[in-house]
Amino acid sequence: MSDMLPDIATYGWQVLIAVIILVLGRLAARYLSKFSESLMEKGKMDSTLSHFLSGIIYYVAMTVVVIAALNQLGIETTSIVAVLATAGLAVGLALKDSLSNFAAGVMIITFRPFALGNFIEAGGTMGIVEVIGIFTTQLKTPDNKIIIVPNSGIISGSITNYSAKDTRRVDLTIGVSYKSDIKKVKDILADIAEKDARILKDPAVTIALAELGDSSLNFAFRLWVSSDLYWDVYFDTLETVKNRFDEEGISIPFPQMDVNLTKIN
Repeated sequence: MSDMLPDIATYGWQVLIAVIILVLGRLAARYLSKFSESLMEKGKMDSTLSHFLSGIIYYVAMTVVVIAALNQLGIETTSIVAVLATAGLAVGLALKDSLSNFAAGVMIITFRPFALGNFIEAGGTMGIVEVIGIFTTQLKTPDNKIIIVPNSGIISGSITNYSAKDTRRVDLTIGVSYKSDIKKVKDILADIAEKDARILKDPAVTIALAELGDSSLNFAFRLWVSSDLYWDVYFDTLETVKNRFDEEGISIPFPQMDVNLTKIN
């Protein structure tokens, strides 16, 4: 019995040290997690991403602490590490799509190709960005539908951000008949642009004969406006052009086709 006392005392010390490792390790893991999160927030990283990454740091640190405590108790941890590695590989393969979305989410939050409130076209759809998540991005379409787009689908294709700049160019193609006076058409379009206070003077308005079409002379009418006024100016200008052309006797042709019939005796 007396021979066993040293062994019990030794094992007791091992258990005590293992408990100390767990307690202090947990405190250290919490501190490391909070410290890393504060650093990421100071670096102006998105709060969702910084919170998520700090959580990963905590659990990785706790895994190391638990393995260290088990090792202190004399438990062989090599097999445990191997099992964890194998399980991690299996989980990674099973969740490869989710991990791909996560990686894409990190890229979106880090590089900021768009922000909340921007109107974008990405992932085969378009809408206003309402939520940028770790795995998905939520868009609201112009007709008030909610679309959840996987982040990998956004990153893997092109992204068009219509709200990135303060101004946008309204590109209109105005067709008139071949009988129309080119100078008169240009003067009317210039007058329309001049009288609309929403149309910017710089950059200048572009009015040019762009194409000799099959049925019409096609003019390029390009206007610079504030991005938030794009569609208002687009629709209003088309209506104004039609009304002014009617007043000035400028006809807007429709496609025509001449059919010649040949009589065969």
